[in-house]
Amino acid sequence: MKEKKKKSLNESNFWVNLVLFAAFFIVSAPQSTGIPIHEWLSFVFAVPIIWHLVLHWKWIVKVTQRFFKPLPSETRFNHIWDVLLFILMAVVFFTGVLVSEVALPMMGIPLEIDPFWSSLHNTTSNLLLVMTAIHLAVHWDWIVKAFKRYLFRKPVSQKA
Repeated sequence: MKEKKKKSLNESNFWVNLVLFAAFFIVSAPQSTGIPIHEWLSFVFAVPIIWHLVLHWKWIVKVTQRFFKPLPSETRFNHIWDVLLFILMAVVFFTGVLVSEVALPMMGIPLEIDPFWSSLHNTTSNLLLVMTAIHLAVHWDWIVKAFKRYLFRKPVSQKA
């Protein structure tokens, strides 16, 4: 039963990550979607991020508790990288709200866009793209295996 639950969790993790990647890909290209779609999708993007954190919460807590104890270097690197990614994503989201041209004004919250926040948003957004690419590279083996297992799996033949 525990093995089936783990498989189910891994499959959920795969689909959440796939949605997260697709959403990140779309949100990261405001030139192709336009600012209104970019801003509204950025708000929606919070949902798969939170879902991703919930799916990994046990790992986050476990590694955080053991951080100053012996840990494999890969685990320690992943934890530090993930924390930095989360902080950077929070900065990108926060600065994005501060430079909102469409979403907040539509909600009755007009903002005067400060060039400092706009510059910080652009810089941290670009850094987030690079850091996310490295995050994907670190987890590439899992990604390939998950694609094969959940997206390109062969149909189970039914016996009569």
